[in-house]
Amino acid sequence: MRRGALLLPAALLLAGCAPRPLVSLLQPPAPAAPVTAVSGDISRWSGGGGSIALTGPGGQALARAAVAPDGQFTLPLPDAEALAPVLTTPAAAVAALGCVGTVLSSDPAARSYAFFGLTPQRSPTQEVFAAQAERTSFATGAFSGRAYLYTDRPTRLSGTVDCGPVVQQFAGVQVAVPVTVDLTAQPGWNALELSVGVQVSFSGVSAGGRLSAVGDSPRLWRTPEEVVQQVTAGF
Repeated sequence: MRRGALLLPAALLLAGCAPRPLVSLLQPPAPAAPVTAVSGDISRWSGGGGSIALTGPGGQALARAAVAPDGQFTLPLPDAEALAPVLTTPAAAVAALGCVGTVLSSDPAARSYAFFGLTPQRSPTQEVFAAQAERTSFATGAFSGRAYLYTDRPTRLSGTVDCGPVVQQFAGVQVAVPVTVDLTAQPGWNALELSVGVQVSFSGVSAGGRLSAVGDSPRLWRTPEEVVQQVTAGF
C-alpha cells in the first residue's frame, strides 16, 4: 500500500510541530461503531463525475464507487471474501501503512488489512487521503490522517511503531517518530486516526504520536501536495 497518506510536510517540520502528550491507559477506549463505507469530498475535484477506488497491494481494485460532479463519494468497503487474498497479520497491516515496529495482537490468529489512501480515476492519477496538517505556533504543529483497519475477529492491538521512515520519504527529513498503538478493533472495518506532532528547537527535531480507534465521519480527501499547502499558506 502506498505511504503517501502519512505525509508530514517538510514545511511543517521546518516551521515546527509539537508532540502531543501520550497518556498510557490500562485499557484502550471501547471500539467505535463498525464502518461499512467511506464517505467524503475530494478536494479540488473538477471535470464532472468519475470514480474512486481502493487499490490492493498489486494494484487491483478491491472496491470502487462513483464520484459526483461536486467531488462527493460513498465507497462501500470490501467484505471478507474480497479481502481474503490480501489479509495478513495486524502487525503487517500496520506496517503497510508506513510505520514499522512491534504491534501485539491479543488474538494471534487475527487477520487484518489496512489502508490510508484512495485512488480517484482522473488524470493525472494521484492518491488522495483524509489528512490534514496545521501550524500551531512558530515552532509547533500537528498532522493527522484517517486510516481504516479490517480485522476478522475482535482483538486488542498494542505496541510502538516508528513512522520516521515515512516522514523521511515524504518530507525529506530524517527523524524518529515513535507512535503508540493502543486500540480495540472489532470484526469488520474500524476507523483509525494517526496523530503526529513534531517540535523544532535549537537541539534538533523531536516527534511523537499515537494511532487510535475513532468514530468515523465524512472527511475532505486531499493530495499530498494539498496537505503541504495547508502549512505553507501562512508563509
